[in-house]
Amino acid sequence: MVKFYPVETIEHDKPIVYYPSRLGPMPSVRKAAFGSASMDAAILPHPDGEESLGISKAVIEELRIPENAVKLGIFSNEDTLFLGPLIGIFTSGLIESSENPAGDRTNSFSKLLETCSSSGASGFLFTGQAIDWEKNLIKGYFFNEGHWETGLVPFPNVVYDRMPTRRSETRPESKLAKERLQQDYLIPWFNPGFFNKLDIFERLKDSQDAQKYLPETHLFTSIAETRRLLDKHGSIYLKPIHGTLGLGIRQVIAEFPGSTCYCRFRDQNGKNKLLKFSSLHALTSKMFGKRGLKNLLIQQRILLLKVDGRPVDFRVHTNKDGKGKWQVTAIAGKQAGFGSITTHVRNGGDVHTLKELFGEKGATEYERKLTRAALELSEILEERLDGITAEFGFDFGIDRDGIVWLFEVNSKPGRSIFHHRGMRKYEYLTRKLPIDFAIHLSEKSVKAPEEIYR
Repeated sequence: MVKFYPVETIEHDKPIVYYPSRLGPMPSVRKAAFGSASMDAAILPHPDGEESLGISKAVIEELRIPENAVKLGIFSNEDTLFLGPLIGIFTSGLIESSENPAGDRTNSFSKLLETCSSSGASGFLFTGQAIDWEKNLIKGYFFNEGHWETGLVPFPNVVYDRMPTRRSETRPESKLAKERLQQDYLIPWFNPGFFNKLDIFERLKDSQDAQKYLPETHLFTSIAETRRLLDKHGSIYLKPIHGTLGLGIRQVIAEFPGSTCYCRFRDQNGKNKLLKFSSLHALTSKMFGKRGLKNLLIQQRILLLKVDGRPVDFRVHTNKDGKGKWQVTAIAGKQAGFGSITTHVRNGGDVHTLKELFGEKGATEYERKLTRAALELSEILEERLDGITAEFGFDFGIDRDGIVWLFEVNSKPGRSIFHHRGMRKYEYLTRKLPIDFAIHLSEKSVKAPEEIYR
C-alpha cells in the first residue's frame, strides 16, 4: 500500500532523493520516477532520520514535479522509486480561463483535485488536444489554493475518465489519446466509455443473479410488438436509448387492451402533459415520428413505492476503494414532482435521505436492499464489461411489494444529487474512493501489471 510523506526541497544541484530511513536500505534502487518520466538519481535514507521525502531541485525540475506537491507517496519496483502517483483526469472542452476552465463543471473538478491533494496524490485535468506526443508531456490544469494554473507534466500513472458526453469521447483527438496512452504506454485507464441502455440489460440478462432486478426491456421493433407489451403490462415507458436526465421519456398507459391510450410527458416548456390518442400508432407518430423510433427503448412500468402520494426511486453510487473492492458510497431517494413521470429535480422532483422519506426503521430496511442489489450488480457488470470499471450510478425502484428493480446504470454518474444537506459526507466519499482506487491502480501497474492487463 502506498505511503505518503511531506515533501521538502533540498538545495542541491545533484539528483538526490532522501526517503524515510525507517523504510530500510534500498541498494538496488537507482532511479526516481514521476508519472512516465524517470531519471538516474541517488536514492538514500534521510540523513536526519526525518519522516519526509527530501527531493533535490535537479530531480524536481527534471521530473516536472509540481510546486504545490507538499506531500507525495512512494512505491518501488526492482530499480526505481516512484513518486506520486500522478493522476490524470481526462475530459474535454477546457478553456484558457483562470476562473472557470471547465465551465459549469469547474466546481466539480476543483473538488476532485482537492481530494487528490488531500490524499497525497498529484492530480490534473487534461484533454486529448493537450498532449505533446514527441516530448511525452501534457499541458495539465491544476487547482492550487483556490486558483487554477496550467503546467507541463509527464504522462500520468493512471487516468480517470470523466468525459462529459458521448460526442466528446468520439472526437479524433480524444480517441487517439485513449488508444495510445493505454496501448503504447500501458497506462491504466478506468471508467472508459458511456453505456448503451439496452446493451447493459442484454449483458445482465445472461446472469441468473441479475435477472431478478430487471424489468422487461426491449428495443423498439414494431408498433405491434410495442402494443403487445403495453397490453401485457398496462403501462410502459418509451425511452431514448442514449438519453440522460430523463429527457425524452414518455409514459404510455392503455385504457384497456387494444384500446385508446394516453401519453404522459414533460414538454419543452417544462410543463407536465397528458394526451389521449386513438391508437398507439397515432401516439408514436405524434411523439417521435419515424426517425425517433429507431433508437427507442421499451420498458415495463413498475408501480413504485409512494410517499405522500408521490412515487419514489433511488440513485445508488458504487465505487471501488483503495483495495479494489466495491463499496456503496451514497444513496439518495428521489421523489417525483406532482404530475411528473420521472423523479428528476429538473422535472420538479425532490431529493431526500432515506430517513427523511421512511423514518429510521424503513430507511434501514431499504438501505439494506439497495446496498445488496448495487454491490451484486457492480460485481456482475465488472465481469461483463470491457476495460477497468470502478464506478457506477444505479437508478433503482422499489415496488409496492418491496422488490428492487433496476431502471438504468450510469458509467459517469454526477455527484450534484448528493449535495443535499444530509448527504455531504456521502458526496465526499464519491470523490474520495475514485482517488483511492487510482492510487491503488498506480501501485499495481508497477508491482503487479499482469493483474491489470490479464
